[in-house]
Amino acid sequence: IPADRLSQLMSDLYGTSVSTKTILDASDRSYNNLAPFEESLVSALADSEVLHADESGLRTVKKLYWLHSASTETLTFYGVHEKRGTLAMDHFNILPQFRGRLIHDFWKPYLSYGCEHGLCNAHHLRELTFLFEQQGQAWAKKMFDLLLEMNNFIDKQDNQLTPEQKEPWLKRFRQILSEGWAANPLPKKPPKKKRGRQAKTKSQNLLTRFGDFEDSALAFLHDIHVPFTNNLAEQDIRMIKIRLKISGCFRTTQGAENFARIRSYLSTARKQGRNILDSVTDAIKGKPFSPVASF
Repeated sequence: IPADRLSQLMSDLYGTSVSTKTILDASDRSYNNLAPFEESLVSALADSEVLHADESGLRTVKKLYWLHSASTETLTFYGVHEKRGTLAMDHFNILPQFRGRLIHDFWKPYLSYGCEHGLCNAHHLRELTFLFEQQGQAWAKKMFDLLLEMNNFIDKQDNQLTPEQKEPWLKRFRQILSEGWAANPLPKKPPKKKRGRQAKTKSQNLLTRFGDFEDSALAFLHDIHVPFTNNLAEQDIRMIKIRLKISGCFRTTQGAENFARIRSYLSTARKQGRNILDSVTDAIKGKPFSPVASF
């Protein structure tokens, strides 16, 4: 909530005036008090087995910045940086240390990190829907149905699949890929070499991704603890969109950084079932909870 609206809210609810300066001072104090919390949070996320990542643009008065998120079922990190790619990710120092399974939407900078990868199949389902509804690609409808069938099957499993259990699924997956390539063959190389790569169609791009990154696209099949989608990260980052709809942008970069760290704290508190008002009070007093205390 913007400071001026929060000031008015306090007046309406409690009949007492709280200046915007007092609110902003409390925000600055909480930001500083939460530095140890953030340090522990970064370490805990880097040590997690499965990590969700996403990023989204946010505006300050002067320019476009990027909000980066890294999260699990019990932890949330937000960080603000002027860059979107690996320069920012390296700065936050979560992904460079991470060696588990990173769930993301196939944005190329994520692939530069030496961990295992899992691709968001919600994105794949949306792309497949476009291909069979708008372009009449029969293979895309078959792949759409297969991915959902796989996921429904995995949801009912208590133990990891054996190679024998996985083989029929993999065979069907690869068969559909073959059908897709038969319907969308790559053009023959031109007799004279031209500069640059020849652009691929949407179908060819998705077929290439499924073929080159099969293990990542089907990570949920190879490990039943890997989620089918990256919905957790998308839900975690949606808060920033709500914030921007209310106020339009952050007035300063420091204000955006304050928001990101404090929101990391509050999101983590909510995921861990902690009382939000008590958590806010503890942060202002300089006694925030430890993000790994419940582990």
